[in-house]
Amino acid sequence: MNPKPACIVIHGSTFFAPVLVPLLFYFLSDQPYIKEKAMEALLFHILMGVAIAISSFLMIVLIGFVLVPIFSIIAIYYPIKGIVRALQEKPFHYPIVHGWVR
Repeated sequence: MNPKPACIVIHGSTFFAPVLVPLLFYFLSDQPYIKEKAMEALLFHILMGVAIAISSFLMIVLIGFVLVPIFSIIAIYYPIKGIVRALQEKPFHYPIVHGWVR
């Protein structure tokens, strides 16, 4: 399996199936690089989902009105950056979760 289109699909999955696609690539691929990118994307999507959910709850005390847009922009920006880097065949790592995947 060619890593370039696989990484494009993994990073782009944030817009249509943020959990399912990385899981499929993780379990069906035999290449360590693709497995690493799939796990990074999965953890990033889960982390952003939790952050947005907590921020939504914090709207009760008004801080959530600031945090939800910030986390939403982050959740959209980094997958797009990953797609662009995959198209250029440059390495890309999601912030925070890259250290978790080893």
